[in-house]
Amino acid sequence: MIVLAGDIGGTNARLALFEARPRAGERPELKPLFERTTPSRSQASLDEIAESFLRAAEAEGPTQGRVGKGRGIDGACLGIAGPIENNRCHATNLPWVVDGRALATRLGIPRVTLVNDFSAAALGVTAVGPGELVALGGGTPVARGPIAVLGAGTGLGQAFLLWSESSDRYEVVPSEGGHADFAPRTPLEAGLLQYLSHKYGRVSCERVLSGNGLVDIFGFLSQEPACRPLIRPETAAVLASPGLRDAAAEISKRGLAGEDPLCEMSLALFCSVMGAVAGNLGLGLLATGGVFVAGGIAPRILAYLQKGGFREAFDSKGRLHTLVERLPAFVVTHAQPGLLGAATIAATP
Repeated sequence: MIVLAGDIGGTNARLALFEARPRAGERPELKPLFERTTPSRSQASLDEIAESFLRAAEAEGPTQGRVGKGRGIDGACLGIAGPIENNRCHATNLPWVVDGRALATRLGIPRVTLVNDFSAAALGVTAVGPGELVALGGGTPVARGPIAVLGAGTGLGQAFLLWSESSDRYEVVPSEGGHADFAPRTPLEAGLLQYLSHKYGRVSCERVLSGNGLVDIFGFLSQEPACRPLIRPETAAVLASPGLRDAAAEISKRGLAGEDPLCEMSLALFCSVMGAVAGNLGLGLLATGGVFVAGGIAPRILAYLQKGGFREAFDSKGRLHTLVERLPAFVVTHAQPGLLGAATIAATP
């Protein structure tokens, strides 16, 4: 069967066609056929992006003559950043309302299932190979143990995986926990909370652990009197440039290269908060199967996550630190776990 999978975020809409071969008692075997990434705001709706994708697949892909206007596609699953109710989604970071049934009719596909984007990414974590995971401490994962997944990008996604004995596979428990309140642990983080509260009002974890969050951390440190002398003029000039598209990437690049102490401090604070939030997820779920950090940012700053601040914050859970220290943590380096998860859902009856 041929399935359409999508990972629709606030920045990019990634769509792909897969050939799916069912395997008894296992996840379907997935063979990628055609993939394309489109800026999410480049068109007025997801419907238009999907139609453009299918036209391109018909004209350019190995499925030529087989998938025009949905022809030949057996099912679709689209992971979207936002809560899903009755197969409809009000996208969190986009001005879209997506209706799975209406989209199926428009595309000519028998069924289009909408899921939270991080539900798809969480399921995709179970499909990536060991060479696409980097350990960040802890013990050995317990087979069929609970799994927590989080990932920072345009927003902060969270989801959980629990083993189902009846279906003999992991089932996804979706979450919008990235919008839970940010809880500072140190005087520096308390200052960050005050800074963000003045700017946004309520402060969620996503306000810190996202691309915009990293930029705000840099802004917070820049206005601290003790940090102002550390600002490099060349960094300030680049970040103030009207043509700069991704300030978070620039801060990450300069911090990783050791070119700017304030960028390094921003990364260190970002990684520490991420470790604390990841440890909280592991503690709340008793994630003996592992805590997996996915998303667009973590693989780019892997070297900094490995420096130790992430794991120190992960483990710092007071009287229960000995329990949390045994929970394994990993960074997912696979580029598109969300597409793998969505394709798996689309191919599962």
